[in-house]
Amino acid sequence: MWLFWLFEILALIAVFVLIFLYCHWFKKRFWSFLKQYLKWIALVILAVWLLIAVLCWHHLYDATFCYFRGVSMKANTKYSLFLGECQIETPSGAYVPVQRARALPGNSEHHDDYQDYGYN
Repeated sequence: MWLFWLFEILALIAVFVLIFLYCHWFKKRFWSFLKQYLKWIALVILAVWLLIAVLCWHHLYDATFCYFRGVSMKANTKYSLFLGECQIETPSGAYVPVQRARALPGNSEHHDDYQDYGYN
């Protein structure tokens, strides 16, 4: 999720840098240009924000699903963007894929069956 917000902030900075360069190139005042075209600049920022959200849609959905899965399991989870999987924290502090975890962290009961995670 942090990578999504990093992309959003970098895109916002890029939009303002491009506006600044445009104003510098055509000898226009930056603040008056912003005031004059505020509606169009807001629409460009919204369009860039939506474009990044569409490009990151799959990872945003998986990260949100991982978060709510951790809440329902009462465990610490995180979504690994690089591995593309939801991970659960073990009692030792390491993170393992939640699909391969057989019991909740800190739980002393270990069952041999996989509790409806799609393994049969």
